[in-house]
Amino acid sequence: MAHYDIFRDQLAVKYPAWGHALWEPGPGRLYPAVEVGDVGYIREGRFHRLFNVLLPADHPSHQNLGVPPFYEPLKISRVSEHIDSLTLGSQDFCSRGVTKASAQIEVFATAPPDPGQLSFSCARKQGAVLCLPVQAQREDTIARGIFRDYIIKHIDDWFDFTEWLGLGIDQMEDIILVTGRDRTKTCTNVAFSETDIQTEASVRFGVDISERLGIQWRFAREHVLGAVLNPGRSGKDLPEDQCIFIRGWRVIRTLMILRRLRGAAGPSDLPGNDHESGAQAMFVPTGPRLP
Repeated sequence: MAHYDIFRDQLAVKYPAWGHALWEPGPGRLYPAVEVGDVGYIREGRFHRLFNVLLPADHPSHQNLGVPPFYEPLKISRVSEHIDSLTLGSQDFCSRGVTKASAQIEVFATAPPDPGQLSFSCARKQGAVLCLPVQAQREDTIARGIFRDYIIKHIDDWFDFTEWLGLGIDQMEDIILVTGRDRTKTCTNVAFSETDIQTEASVRFGVDISERLGIQWRFAREHVLGAVLNPGRSGKDLPEDQCIFIRGWRVIRTLMILRRLRGAAGPSDLPGNDHESGAQAMFVPTGPRLP
């Protein structure tokens, strides 16, 4: 398994209600930070945004890829009040079999860790750690039923749109409508993978938080044994754009339906294009696992 798959699966077992853990939390150069209402897909542990259903078609964030033909924004009365916000305190998300070592355990046979030093070891073949040294902001819509009905209605058009863009999405269930997300300034992700090393896999790194320098991570290659590390970013006044978990709807087909050939008129004008037929919305993370 790829390290980003191990990371997702191992945290999903331990924290099933949190959502899909993203190995690459940053939005990258092409995408804005993840928001409720985003439509996109996950590839190699990163969320790729297509558009946001709560925004009009001519919104500046839609200028890159555009929106599907016949796009209809999701209209909710009193939109500003349908999103519930919470604060998630700093903590370490460790999968089963992963332990946070104490200062007395010399994992790397070196001097005792300095203040701010973190050490994790994994007794299983696979494991994961999401180290969150600062708080995160949680946002979830309370109108989940409205979002569910909306994705079922429009999923065929969205799938056609991804085919037109040439994104290589083969299944419509890869498309996600985000209903909740957790964003923070920085984090470090660890995936413990299967290894032939006879000793326990382990990692050690440091993190300091100060008013003058902000957040400073310290990593050394020799302190990573049997693991893949995705280091967090350091700095002061970092934007809160790192998305660690997402939640949302996707659609699967419960019946084998032959998709009709799409004409130039667009999918909404084709006869027999029944959006409800065989379509079932599944909530992430309670539905079948994502790629």
